[in-house]
Amino acid sequence: MRFNDPHRCYACLLACLLFSGFQISLSADEFPIKNTQDPKDIATSPEQTVKNMTVPDGFQVTLFASEPDVHQPIGFDIDDRGRVWVAECFSYEAHGKYQDQFFDRIIILEDTNGDGKQDRRKVFWKGPGPLTSLTVGSHGVWALCRGELLYFEDKNHDDVPDGKPQVLLDGWNYKQVRHNIVSGLTWGPDGWLYGRHGITYTSLVGTPETDPSKRTLIHAGIWRFHPVRKTVEEVSSGTTNPWGFDYDEYGQMFFTNNVNGHLWHMIPGSHYLRMSGHGSDPNPYVYELMTKCADHDHWDSSSGKWTDSRDTSGVHGKMGGGHSHCGGMIYLGDNWPQKYRNSIFMCNTHGHRVNNDALEREGSGYVGTHRPDFLLTGSDWFRGIELKYGPDGSVYLTDWADLGECHDHDGVHRTSGRIYKISYGDVTPPKQLDLNQLSDSELVKLQLHPNDWYVRHARRILTERAGTVASWSQPKAELLKIYKTSKEVSRRLRAMWALYCMNQVNDFWLEQQLNDPDEHVRLWAIRLLVDDQKISSAAVKRFAKLAKQEPSGLVRLYLASALQSLSPQDCWEIAAGLDQNHQETADRNFTLMLWYGIEPSVMSASDSALQFLSHSTRPLIRQLVARRLTEDIDQHPEYVRKLVQLTINSKDPVAQQDLLAGIQAALQGRLKAQAPENWQTLKQQVSKTDSQDLQALVTELSVIFGDGQTMDVLKKIAVDSNRSMKSRYQALETLLNSSQDKDLLPVIQQSANVTELQALAIRGLSKFYDPLTIQRMLARYRGIKKEGREALLDTVCSRKEYVLLLLNAIDKKQIPQEDVSAFHVRQLRNFRNKAVVDKLNQVWGQTRETPEKKRAQIENYKTLLTAERLQQADRTKGRALYEKTCAKCHRLFGNGGTIGPDLTGANRTNMDYLLENMVDPSALIPKGYEMVVLALEDGRVLNGTVVRKTDQQLTLQTQNEQFVFDRQQIEEMTQSNLSLMPEGQLEKLSDQQLADLIAYLAGNSQVKLPAGVEIQSP
Repeated sequence: MRFNDPHRCYACLLACLLFSGFQISLSADEFPIKNTQDPKDIATSPEQTVKNMTVPDGFQVTLFASEPDVHQPIGFDIDDRGRVWVAECFSYEAHGKYQDQFFDRIIILEDTNGDGKQDRRKVFWKGPGPLTSLTVGSHGVWALCRGELLYFEDKNHDDVPDGKPQVLLDGWNYKQVRHNIVSGLTWGPDGWLYGRHGITYTSLVGTPETDPSKRTLIHAGIWRFHPVRKTVEEVSSGTTNPWGFDYDEYGQMFFTNNVNGHLWHMIPGSHYLRMSGHGSDPNPYVYELMTKCADHDHWDSSSGKWTDSRDTSGVHGKMGGGHSHCGGMIYLGDNWPQKYRNSIFMCNTHGHRVNNDALEREGSGYVGTHRPDFLLTGSDWFRGIELKYGPDGSVYLTDWADLGECHDHDGVHRTSGRIYKISYGDVTPPKQLDLNQLSDSELVKLQLHPNDWYVRHARRILTERAGTVASWSQPKAELLKIYKTSKEVSRRLRAMWALYCMNQVNDFWLEQQLNDPDEHVRLWAIRLLVDDQKISSAAVKRFAKLAKQEPSGLVRLYLASALQSLSPQDCWEIAAGLDQNHQETADRNFTLMLWYGIEPSVMSASDSALQFLSHSTRPLIRQLVARRLTEDIDQHPEYVRKLVQLTINSKDPVAQQDLLAGIQAALQGRLKAQAPENWQTLKQQVSKTDSQDLQALVTELSVIFGDGQTMDVLKKIAVDSNRSMKSRYQALETLLNSSQDKDLLPVIQQSANVTELQALAIRGLSKFYDPLTIQRMLARYRGIKKEGREALLDTVCSRKEYVLLLLNAIDKKQIPQEDVSAFHVRQLRNFRNKAVVDKLNQVWGQTRETPEKKRAQIENYKTLLTAERLQQADRTKGRALYEKTCAKCHRLFGNGGTIGPDLTGANRTNMDYLLENMVDPSALIPKGYEMVVLALEDGRVLNGTVVRKTDQQLTLQTQNEQFVFDRQQIEEMTQSNLSLMPEGQLEKLSDQQLADLIAYLAGNSQVKLPAGVEIQSP
């Protein structure tokens, strides 16, 4: 690059040194670090980056700090004096591992003369990482580092730790979680410290002395820690990798996320959608999950050109730039224009920009609507991490300054890092700022400040002082005055939060606020009443009354959330009131929060649950309660009998269908279950109705309940050529899902000759030993349609008796070798049969298994796949190969399956990233992608990942479909150390095919398929 300013020659020299691959020393008091980024990659200078930024009229961006004064700024906070504290993470992962040879560091940056630039720098701490985040307090610093929540005390405020850090929490998993590591640290308005956690692994968290059996299991989502009670809770579960959290002036909490939706309304006790491939919620009885609150995405995965996200004129640019987000700031400062207040800002990794969404009330919650992007950089090196507003109302924005993504497969650029400051108009810096020097009354007055920075810091200081001051009569009186007299609800809430955090209000006072005319005050009264899990009987009675009468959907949402804090006997009257309060009936998230609230009590208070069900008005609630009660049919058959009786007694066909649908969902995959005593009564009743849906449900359940007469009827329907193909398909599907009766085999054999039933029938053959039929199907393989061929390969690979038939068919050229995937080959090897393995090696070849061979293979591929070769490759043929080898599991440019991650926004232009994941997918297996091998009683052996399991059933996701098995069918289940994604996928490709496939995967646009190639659907 070339600097236009001749006076910047020193900066150019410094940049060349910093951005080289050589080990350098940052300064005399620092430690040596090393870049692994290609030395040819030279970043835009900090000054030029600022010049290239575009922001709305009236705003200006200045450089607050940059390298060599700040590096790897993974997190930051602003202390009570307005100084910026930065967490520098030199140990950040490279190729899936944290680099323990590098220390991490906490530094303090200060602007002493008010010119908007740091001019004083201190190192507060350095030590082993990974250090991911920090927040400051009156007497120290809280930090997440190396699997622990640490507190560095500094009582004399000399910016030197008073001793070794205190370990407040431990058990955070940092070795397996990689870039999904625990992060965050934000003080909530309720006095709790909130944090985030990614999806790739779980953590077992508690104070150091906590027994493992009493620790809190935290997976993906939001958690919180109370500094006085020393308790930790998982607040919400789900999403992928939350990397931003904040709350608006009403205390409504939102977090930003990567991959599967960028914005989520955080409700305590919520369970959100998770990234595909990572299974279901840890609670198997959650059943259904809540969705994001944004009504849009910041990219268009169906457009075909994801790299246009860096071009403001492209479709991705118009939508926001990409799926990866860092930082989440709801602006509540006093410098920016009013229209930005209470809206959320987040950094977009792929789009190299800052997005802005409006937060608007809708139904029982909020919706995030798209606003024009706030800041564009035009720099591939911009990696925005966090945004926070400071005491002058301006916003600090940190920049990791690196190429690549969070995975850093192209190397880590440890010597870069910038902090920008975004202001509007003229800004007057505060003079001699130190909130710790203010009196209690002065801190109370700050609860009325237009800049929430002062409000939050003052509230936290008052909270900390509350533990040491004997009398709080004056500050309490002043806060109560604000609460009673202020016309702005946000100011009243500030007073309420401060009073609660200072322990100056009791339950009786909070109960009175349930009558407040404002919805936000009422919902916060609910939240605070259940905050310590000790709820008075008076509060429960008030909740029950409120549930029936409450007009606000938002308050009802928080009442539903509060159910999880109540005892089983206390929740049902409240739940009934919420269910029958018919506002927001179609609001799915509210309905699910209501379900999450009652689910823990369904089995422990079954009579109450059945009574609730008899009057329930919401279809989804009826289905889920019935499903939960039926899950334990073996231990409690009486619950199902009562459910059937409710169905018989009901005069509402919709309610009847909901109850039966819940029973059917609970018994999916079961071969047999005890029929309720009153089942025949219901069956006769439904037979006289006109509802085909009800009749279909009764038929399916009758098979599970061992009704031989129903089985005979279904068999006749399946083979009756005079019946519609739809009814024949449904009959055969019901039989296959619920029976292993040997008398079913002739029906399957006959159906396998019907084109429309062929694939279903062939899959059914896997349950039986029928080598003659299999041999005939293999002989006519080339004449079978694509779906049937896939089913046939899955079937023959699932039974040891069929494997040699398959391998002989390949040997005879009846089946093309390339149709047998690496996934199938792995499954065949799992039989561990010498004859099978020998024949497999003959027709397929040996597989490489050692890491050394895989590394050598990757290097050979890199040598082969030169830039010139890839330019000459045929991406159309590459897409055909992709559809055959990858599209069943992965989505790209809007097409494909959802078993594995969406590849559209991945780091596909990086050759190391592509080859490492394809050649050695098992090198690092995230939680949820571990493979299991199931040996079934009927002789089948299947590979896949466990999606859900209960005491009775197990749901397995294979390469092609999802199975629900009765646990009694499983003879053995073995955990594998291999990824679901198989190895060896590239080994059977010619050099030209390999180049075509990689060129397609690394491309920035979609191409048309060759004629005759079908697109894989999720």
